[in-house]
Amino acid sequence: MNGYFGRVRRLAIPTLLLALIIGIITVPALQGRAYASPVLVSDDFTGGNGGLEGNWTTVPGTSAPQVSDGVAVPGAPGRLNSAYWSADSFSDDQFAQATLPGSSGWAFGPGIAVRLSGATGYLLWYGNSPGTVSLWRMDSASSWSELAQSGALTVSASDVWRIAAVGSTITGYQNGNLVVQATDSAYGSGSPGIWLYYAGNQVAGWSGGDVTGGGSGAGATYSVGGTVSGLTGPVSLRDNGGDDVTVSADGAFTFPTSLASGTPYAVTVQAEPPGQTCAVTDGAGTVGSANVTSVAVTCATDFAVSASDDFSRADGALGRDWTDMSDGGLVITSCVAAGTRATGVSGDIRTAESYPSDQYSQIQLTAAQLTGGQWAGPAVRMQADDRSGYVAAYSWNNGAPEVVLYERAGSELTQLAPAYQSGPLPAGTTLSVEAVGATLAVLVNGTEQIAAADGTYVGGSPGIMAYGSAQVADWTGGTAGFSVDYLSTDADGVKSYDVISGNDGPGPQSLRVLEPTDPAPGVAHNFLFVLPVEAGTGSTFGDGIATIESANLQNQYNLTVIEPSFAIQPWYANNPLNPSQQEETFMADELAPWVKANLATTGTEQNWLIGFSKSGIGGQDLILKHPDVFALAASWDAPFKMSSYNEIGGDPADSYGTNANFQANYQLTPAFLQAHQAPFAGSNRIWVGGYASFQADDSEYDAQLTSAGIEHTTETWTYMAHRWDSGWVPIALAALYQDSLNLGRS
Repeated sequence: MNGYFGRVRRLAIPTLLLALIIGIITVPALQGRAYASPVLVSDDFTGGNGGLEGNWTTVPGTSAPQVSDGVAVPGAPGRLNSAYWSADSFSDDQFAQATLPGSSGWAFGPGIAVRLSGATGYLLWYGNSPGTVSLWRMDSASSWSELAQSGALTVSASDVWRIAAVGSTITGYQNGNLVVQATDSAYGSGSPGIWLYYAGNQVAGWSGGDVTGGGSGAGATYSVGGTVSGLTGPVSLRDNGGDDVTVSADGAFTFPTSLASGTPYAVTVQAEPPGQTCAVTDGAGTVGSANVTSVAVTCATDFAVSASDDFSRADGALGRDWTDMSDGGLVITSCVAAGTRATGVSGDIRTAESYPSDQYSQIQLTAAQLTGGQWAGPAVRMQADDRSGYVAAYSWNNGAPEVVLYERAGSELTQLAPAYQSGPLPAGTTLSVEAVGATLAVLVNGTEQIAAADGTYVGGSPGIMAYGSAQVADWTGGTAGFSVDYLSTDADGVKSYDVISGNDGPGPQSLRVLEPTDPAPGVAHNFLFVLPVEAGTGSTFGDGIATIESANLQNQYNLTVIEPSFAIQPWYANNPLNPSQQEETFMADELAPWVKANLATTGTEQNWLIGFSKSGIGGQDLILKHPDVFALAASWDAPFKMSSYNEIGGDPADSYGTNANFQANYQLTPAFLQAHQAPFAGSNRIWVGGYASFQADDSEYDAQLTSAGIEHTTETWTYMAHRWDSGWVPIALAALYQDSLNLGRS
């Protein structure tokens, strides 16, 4: 990369330029102080051409900027020209803001700065690579460290750029939108200023001052917060991936860092209280012209409820553990529960316990013969109106028995999925219905027979319903959750399972597993997670697990291969706007533990990840954020430098939810890599490659991994089609196998 601010971590002024620098004068740092009102200053550079007015002091070791026709320009083009506002003292939390008219046509410069004190401070610099801005720390007039770089931006000469330093957080904004952020605590005080270098650099409409907690004007910022309820212990919350607050009791909370109007925010839960699950609502948005107080964090105690009733008591009403539906309640007759309406629905709701929204209800069929259109079955999520919820009905169906999943709304029954043509079911058959997130499943004798997606009802309680005098026996109910049910094995030995989860999208999703049948001698057994790039089991870009099986790689490397599926095209993120799209949580907290518990043969298996394109980005996010869960990752031909959550069509937006969430928690920026660098500094755990569709992204990401000190292996750049089966998978697995051996010895 050409230019003074090329892509290196530290820079030094060349010898020729050093020879031109007069001695550096050290200026004591201005001390932070308490203010009755914020200091806000500005300069529109309209006081006449020539040197800057007396409010400014040239940074020692650099040349003095000049004024030319209403803009600040370099006084000595081809060398650094910089100055800070010295007519006032500023708080430690401060900003600088300006338009950079020359920024749209120049590859490098100009910039704006904060906390300038002597020859140290921080700056927002335009054009470290075309169409980007970067944050730098100045350690002297001849040495800088790059802290973070934005993704590719659409840049206009009229853009308003802003750099703010609040505590140890340094943030850059474009037209009020956060575009780059870093954490650094080297310098804590000083003054805002300007930076220029090339002849075409221009700064206009400059302002600077204290970052405040409200008010109006260029320096106004606003707090982000809301309320927490249901706490039994402290919860740790995070805004925009780096601003944390711990809340220990129910009530209001506010993040320590205030944000400028137009800045996005994205609130997530970092650490939950022991035994509780916390959910965020209204957690993402854009700061307006007032403090944000609408974020709601609701915590609920994790509890596993289990209840049962065999109805072995005196005939009559079901009793105090149950509440009759307004249609009419069931009655006990000879130790079974029976309907009480000859041509209508009756039922009871279990009210002796409190139930989570993820729940199941199960009944046992009796020997009593149904007739006509009679049916009976378990129900879940029965609402306060006692006539709305979901029910799995075993119906005689006038001699053609079937099991049907209904949504009941008042007196209306709506069938949610094709019926299971069960035929007559014998006495003792168990029939259950589960609701987990937006996923519903009906099981007969423990085998799933019906699956559907519906999010109409949440909460509520389990129950029983019957039409006519139909009977049920031995009811059980309780908490439901993540579960995996075996379905079948195909001719290639690939086993298919059905996954019920509240995190991988509405409806049950498939899981395919390929186990080694003749593993190579002496090769340790490990797990390989194949990360799909399409929704469901789509194969437009080939089939990952089939590619591995056709090359016998599962035996060559003794791998149990696991390929999940998702309701949407997955990017392996948690969507703050959609509780059923928590793909990161599904992979790290649900699927990986299930695989270890159910498919391990030694108990020492490593979890490997492999993906390309969107799943290449997903694989990097997963291993960088969960290094204790995933040991190795191979990512090929991926858009690593994607800078917006919807840059590549609408699909990523379904996973990321908001741009603030993407930029704070998933964008693979230098700052992100640096923040997650430590577990990868001494062990090679990452393989990257690609050439077909994203050569520039792949090459730049390779360089950024190196710059961040993250050990990795890079494929020799070779063109292969953007598919699973184009030849890159065997190369990637060979590299992961070698890394696995080295990791085992480290």
